[in-house]
Amino acid sequence: MTSRILHIDDDPIILELVKMIFSDDRSLTFVSCLNARDALAVVNDLKPDLIISDISMPDMGGLELAHRFGENPAIAGTPIIFLSGRTRDLEVYDAFRNLAATVMQKPVEPGLLRSTVRNLLASQQQPVAQASNQ
Repeated sequence: MTSRILHIDDDPIILELVKMIFSDDRSLTFVSCLNARDALAVVNDLKPDLIISDISMPDMGGLELAHRFGENPAIAGTPIIFLSGRTRDLEVYDAFRNLAATVMQKPVEPGLLRSTVRNLLASQQQPVAQASNQ
């Protein structure tokens, strides 16, 4: 089964780098958006299993975007990984930590991102209930 990941970042280089980290993993499908408005436009059809989002974006920041996602019943509860290029400011992102599965520093270490994504996707998969033959 293929897992769908929605990645939002206003830097096209970061979008491509993250996609490249997972380029050998055929079990993942990435949809990339350069801004929050585009992400909001595709999220209902995509129904992502995981969201990776930049925190600071010019049109709508990651916090507002996460709130919007949380209000959408189709994707509420979807885990979010926030990426931040502001390493010295990560401690001020407690509000993000409440909305996100994790906050990671850019440039992100590829192995750490891969393992974080795999762990979050594995935690989303629920065992199929066996039908009882009673």
